[in-house]
Formats: sequence, C-alpha cells, structure tokens
Amino acid sequence: MAVSFLRGLRDVWRRQTRNWRTVVTRQVFNRFFNQLTLQYSNIYIRELGASPVELGAVNSASGIGSTLIALPLGFLQDRYSVRKIYLSGVALLTLVPLLYAVAYRWEFIAPAILISGLGMRLGSCVVICDLSLPNEDRATGKALCEGIGALPTLFAPTIAAILITWFGGINVEGIRPLYWMQFAARIILFIYVAAVMTEIVRPKRKLGKASPVGDFKEVFRRGTAVKRWLLFLSLNMFTSTMMTTFRYPYAYEVKGASQFIIGGIATAMTLTEAVFATPIGRLADRIGRKKTFYLLTPLFSLANLIFILAPSPAYLLLAGLLLGFRMITGFAYGSMTPELMPPDCMGRWRGLIGLCTGLATIPAPIVGGLIWEHLGPGWVFIIPTLIDMFLRLPLLYTVPETLKKT
Repeated sequence: MAVSFLRGLRDVWRRQTRNWRTVVTRQVFNRFFNQLTLQYSNIYIRELGASPVELGAVNSASGIGSTLIALPLGFLQDRYSVRKIYLSGVALLTLVPLLYAVAYRWEFIAPAILISGLGMRLGSCVVICDLSLPNEDRATGKALCEGIGALPTLFAPTIAAILITWFGGINVEGIRPLYWMQFAARIILFIYVAAVMTEIVRPKRKLGKASPVGDFKEVFRRGTAVKRWLLFLSLNMFTSTMMTTFRYPYAYEVKGASQFIIGGIATAMTLTEAVFATPIGRLADRIGRKKTFYLLTPLFSLANLIFILAPSPAYLLLAGLLLGFRMITGFAYGSMTPELMPPDCMGRWRGLIGLCTGLATIPAPIVGGLIWEHLGPGWVFIIPTLIDMFLRLPLLYTVPETLKKT
C-alpha cells in the first residue's frame, strides 16, 4: 500500500508542468531559509524596543502592502505576463532580509514588512498553481508542495537555535546574522527561477477595452458563493495573523521558552506537515475539501488550548505538533478557491481575495496587541479559536463542495 501511494505521488509530480515544478523547487529551498528567521522575527522586533501594540502596528504594514497591490495585480494577471509579475515579486522579497539585517530600531522594520506584503502578493505562486494543476490533482499537488518543502525545513529551527546560541543568544545581535544568510539564499533562488521559468500557459480570453469595474463585476457574476468565500478567507487571515504575530513572543515572554523550545515548536509544526500533508491532500481529493476541514479543525483548536494551559515550556512542543494541522487544512479548503471561479477570471479572483484578506491583516496584529495588553496574552489565542468554531465552520457549511469526482 505504501509503495502504491508513493508511486501515485510520483505520477502526480511527473504529469505537472515544468513551471509548476520550478516554483515548487524554489519554494522548498525558500521555506528552509525562511524558517531560520520566522520564529524569531517578532521577538527580534520586540528586542529592538517595540511594545505589544507597536509590534502589532509594524506587522500591519504587510497587510497595507498586500491590500494596495491586490486589485491592480488581479487585473494585470489576467491580461499580462504572469511570469514577469511573479519574478518582480521574487526580486522584491530578496530585499526584505537585507532590510531586517541593517535595522537598528523597531520602526525601521516597517518598510521591510511593507515590501514583504507587496512581494508576497506579486511573487505568490497560487495563480501558477491555479492555472497549472488539474482539478483531480489540486489538493494533492498543493500538499505535495508543502510536504516536500517541509522535509528540509525540519532541520532549520534547530540549526537556527544553534546559530543563535553561537552568536550570543536571543537578542538583536544573536538573531541579526540569520537575516544575512537568508538574503544570500534569496539572491541565488531568484537567479535560478529567472533562468529556468518560462511563460505560463493559460486559457485565451478575449480582451476588450480595459474596464476594471466591469471586469471585477464579471467575477461576482460568474463565480460561485463569491461573497461567502471572501468572508471565510478573511476571517481565517484575521485569526491566523493575530496568532502568528504573538505566538513566539508568548512562548518566550509568558512561558519562558528557550531558543531550543522555540525551534522545537517550529520543528513540530513542520513535522506534522511533512508527515500528514500529502495523505490529507489525497484524502481531500477523495472525500471532499469540506469534510477534511471539519475533521481537522478540532485538532488545531486543541493546540491553542494546550498553548495557553501548558504548565511548562516542554508542553508547547505538543501544541506545535497539533498546530501543524492548521496549515494542512489550508490545502484542503484552499483547493476550493480556484474551483469556485472560471480559469479566465483567476487573476481578478485572486486580486479580490488579496484585497479582502489584506484588509483583514491590517487590524489583526493591532487588535492582538490591544488584547494582549488589556485582556491578557492568552486571549490572543482564545478569541481566534472561538471565531473558527462559531463563525468559520458554519460559514463553510453554506458553500457548495467543489470536488468533481470522475
């Protein structure tokens, strides 16, 4: 059975386009170097002098950048070169770790996060996946991308913890060298993608006179459950942004976690993704995207409770294992996103999603900072759990299943 499963994954990989495989390869290595700094970024900002609300405010810059570019980008992606747009985003993202590395006050991180929001939107591979992956391989392909990417990333948090210990511990000068390493890696990855990637093949669309308003009205007219899906994704982005901003500062400041426990949390999350992402992706391609989401939601809700109630830092590792399922659910319901819209509307559809989710990310870190200061740090994780259980689950029930079984 295991051999048959692996052969199936090999076949899924082989029958995809060269561009998709190139993007996945870049994603694998990029994730490794991202994980060197990811769990320390907000601790780094705090060590540069930011309060909880100031930490939230500086993280809001990403949402601002993402929101500003979302609609124009969606309009352009349906009309112009997806390859050139993607490469421009990858180029912008290359600058981000450089700006982190040279910052000497927390305010100077805001431009880096703003550029990161722009770069992640321009350099997002989701449109390439939307246009490249067939329906029957979509969840598996997305999970395969994350599963492969998770394997080398398993070692990154431990390597980061060792390097930080070597450079002087959890402080500004102990974390700063990691950003120089990430900067060098992103230069190499940009050169690789620019050399290998070709233009993206997509369905032809009759292009009349440019009319942004009319073009976006077409998305609402031709799509399925558009407004409900935008609300569902926006709620997810709001809660995940709030928790991500404060997860590692909470572990370090409230639970007393060392750099090795912090690295262990990230490793545990990645381990869950590596082990379960592809099997659950295959499950979503068989039983449906919605059923898979219903099955996994209690697991990452339980993770938040363990995170709050952990009597010692070691228990945070168990929470990390369960938190990995939140990312995996994204492959399941994320597969619905392109399936709710015709392919020739995909750029504008992603633009609308970028606008709504970007707007959600702007207040989320600030709200999280206010909750931290006025209600208590634990409420930063309780409130998102309540939103998942009592708003997102019922909302998903109203959206039709998109898996087309053959």
